[in-house]
Amino acid sequence: MRKLIPFLLLLTLACNLLSIPATPTLSEVEGPTVTATPVPKSATAPPTLTAIPLATDTPTPAPSSTIEGEYHLQPGDVTFHPDPQLYSGDIVSLEISAQNAAPSWQEASVNVYVGARAGQPVATGQFGKFGIGERAQATFTWVWDTAHLEGPQTVVITVAPKGASADIAPLDVLTVTVNLLPASRRPMPEPLAHWAEAESACCVFHYLTGTAAARDIQLIESEADRAFAHVEDVLGVKQNQKVAFTLLSRLLGHGGFASDEISLTYMDRNPTGSNLLIVFEHEGTHVLDRSLAKTRPTIMTEGLAVYVAGGHFKPEDLDKRAAALLTLGRYIPLKDLTNNFYQAQHDIGYLEGGGFITYLVNTYGWARFKTFYGLFQDAPSEAQMLDAALRANFGKGLSDIEAGWLAHLRSLPPDEDQVEDLRLTIELYDTLRRYQQVDDPAAHFLTAWLPDGPEARQRGIVADFVRHPDAPENIALEAMLAEAGQALAAGGFDTTETLLASVNAVLDARNLFLDPLAASYLEIVTRLEATGYEAQTITLNRDTATVTAIRDWPALETLTLTRTASGWRLSSSALDSRASFASSIISVFTHAQTRHPLQVP
Repeated sequence: MRKLIPFLLLLTLACNLLSIPATPTLSEVEGPTVTATPVPKSATAPPTLTAIPLATDTPTPAPSSTIEGEYHLQPGDVTFHPDPQLYSGDIVSLEISAQNAAPSWQEASVNVYVGARAGQPVATGQFGKFGIGERAQATFTWVWDTAHLEGPQTVVITVAPKGASADIAPLDVLTVTVNLLPASRRPMPEPLAHWAEAESACCVFHYLTGTAAARDIQLIESEADRAFAHVEDVLGVKQNQKVAFTLLSRLLGHGGFASDEISLTYMDRNPTGSNLLIVFEHEGTHVLDRSLAKTRPTIMTEGLAVYVAGGHFKPEDLDKRAAALLTLGRYIPLKDLTNNFYQAQHDIGYLEGGGFITYLVNTYGWARFKTFYGLFQDAPSEAQMLDAALRANFGKGLSDIEAGWLAHLRSLPPDEDQVEDLRLTIELYDTLRRYQQVDDPAAHFLTAWLPDGPEARQRGIVADFVRHPDAPENIALEAMLAEAGQALAAGGFDTTETLLASVNAVLDARNLFLDPLAASYLEIVTRLEATGYEAQTITLNRDTATVTAIRDWPALETLTLTRTASGWRLSSSALDSRASFASSIISVFTHAQTRHPLQVP
């Protein structure tokens, strides 16, 4: 059995494929302050509603108002959380995008009503920049308590001029109907999930019961303590207080976000393939380097985290990786990367930042680099900030130091394996991000929905941290991405490329599993679902498949399936594999008691 390790994403068999319309929308990470008045939890009767019958479980919007010559909200501008489906009792959040709105909307008042527009809105706010992508939207977090509600519900969104009285016509009105499924149909392991806490030498961990994090909490504590000890040793900085982690039971972004506390995905199906120790070292660097510098360019903070961890998602020779970027023609000039770090291709930016710091340390020594790192001053741009600090500390500007670094990289002996590994690494994560944008936009790093962990714990809210798209199609694609990452780590370049081509073929075909390899994965997932299992990883070897799956959450079992003339068949009894699985943080997408087909535009 292959050793798995947890981390930081279909209704018929492969021969009965689905083509279902959808309008995926995008959400993001941080939003403007809003004034919200939640519906009381103790409400015993639903508000007055204008119900519109639904043919499906997905939100069905009514047409928006139309005033000629002005922008109007469209159905795809509204995203509800937790997604992809709402259940009775959810505490609901909304994102209302205004990417294409007229300038007059910048100070407009945005109101959200449940039922008729008479009475008080459940939330009032304004549009503002939101998340890493800085998208214009109004963001309302946990404003609608759906306790005691079930079935179709009407939500009305109005946009009105700033300070307008109630008798002034709004700039726009959009009516959306949302179907609330019964609470008893919530997907696993959500019904088992409650907030719990564990503490190690370095950290405090907030996690959900019934999940992989609960199963492996002792492993998590041990790896975190090892990682933070390493970061302290490298940076020469001691922790002055324990670091708080919220362990997510769904993939968001690339598995981790750092602010006052660190949010980290830890699950069993692993599209990111990240190494647990490296992830803790990366995030720990973000916490402790604040003692070295209050102001620094993003390329320096992320580059230092990669340097201290010895790689981005896995151990890497950063010198050779940077040289491979040149060979591939993917190198980004440092001025451009420094000024637009998060807008650059993610994996290239992080590796290039780590490689640049490796060069500075190797050229000038760690002590001199550490002094340089602590002396950044505010400047009109981050590239100017970096250039000034380089001149003050090393006597050379950014362009001159970059020229020296490029000359060094070109002097390194060619390494074909590094070049191929890096090419496929970029393709792997680009494919994962493409999957997220199409089928799970709330997970994409530029648009990730990540509400406040402490408030969630205080209010007992768990759904935003565990629920995710989990149709058989989702599970099959995620298992393929996870297997591609495992194959790449083992040097199986051909296998990796074949799997990625198959995933992209499905996405190209609007989530139709016409590709034979993808169809096999889908059939295995649906065969196991019929016996009560949710597949986590799938390794195909000609006519056999080795699968890790869960039936009794969160215990992992190893199963073997055999391809026969009538399709894939379970050929051995489940083997209990509840032992902790080490080495990498795994992004999860859990087994649903109620399945919702993957939707396509």
